[in-house]
Amino acid sequence: MADSGKPMWIKIFGWTGYGLLCGAFGLAGTAMGFLGKSPFLSEMGKQYFAGTRPQEVFNDRGHINILILGCDEDRTKGGKRITNPNARSDMMMVAKVDFDHKRISGISIPRDLEVSLPGHGRSKINASHAFGGKLLAKQAAEEVLDITIDKVVVLNFKAFQEMVDLVGGIDVFVKRNLTYHDRAGDLSIEIKSGRQHLDGHDAMGYVRYRHRDSDFARQDRQKEFMLAFKEAVKKDPTVISAVAEKAVEMMGNEINDQEMAALALFAQRVGNDNIKMGMVPTFEQRYSSNLLLDPVGLQKELVKLHFRRAPGKLSADRS
Repeated sequence: MADSGKPMWIKIFGWTGYGLLCGAFGLAGTAMGFLGKSPFLSEMGKQYFAGTRPQEVFNDRGHINILILGCDEDRTKGGKRITNPNARSDMMMVAKVDFDHKRISGISIPRDLEVSLPGHGRSKINASHAFGGKLLAKQAAEEVLDITIDKVVVLNFKAFQEMVDLVGGIDVFVKRNLTYHDRAGDLSIEIKSGRQHLDGHDAMGYVRYRHRDSDFARQDRQKEFMLAFKEAVKKDPTVISAVAEKAVEMMGNEINDQEMAALALFAQRVGNDNIKMGMVPTFEQRYSSNLLLDPVGLQKELVKLHFRRAPGKLSADRS
């Protein structure tokens, strides 16, 4: 199926946020038959028929900026897999949902970007969450992008796996063997090339894999996951209610049913040309895995993605 129409908005979250509600939002019309089974879908139906504007849900804000973090998993002494509340972030991105201009933009922040963290000196930005949780990660991202972040979402990988299993897994074409084992983080990825059917655990490995790989390659896999997940939901619309609830859980319940419904309905009205994605530009350092910020390139990228106005057109939007 062509990557167009209502589901397109999910690119911003799907490519870097592991496909939030991939099929559920894309199948809003079908979902209306399940309104009574889900608080989220009931709220979406309520707002749809009332013609509620998203600005009304978000306290008359013209836009919101959401920092999305995917964090490493650790093991307890008993071997139980958990998401450490202060683990290093495996992924960082900021999504701007612009209600006034009907636009959605996303910018990824490389995990190896070197920044100055208060009380911790120079470090990779992915350590910000480990040192100071959501608050320090938010401060670090705001400092890099020079914007105000309204919400911080820490993705729940366990809920992600359960969401994939709810639809019976996904079918994807794997371009090359993906093999990586991290005993400390209890992350084991063993996926063969070719056409594969992935359960929740393997799907998580598919979207998280980055060993000897670029962030761009990982984003491509996340896009493929998003499309495959959407198709899986279409095959069995009866799972939409459960998928919607699991997706809210996957986002750590940071975005409630009312807000999620407003975002879903808004996104359906966003044209493909008004959905953009980019990455913070950086320079490599000799003898170091840390990346340095390219400030000139960043300003151009922020203008292109509508996080900042072009020079001469008023100051940057920090509201």
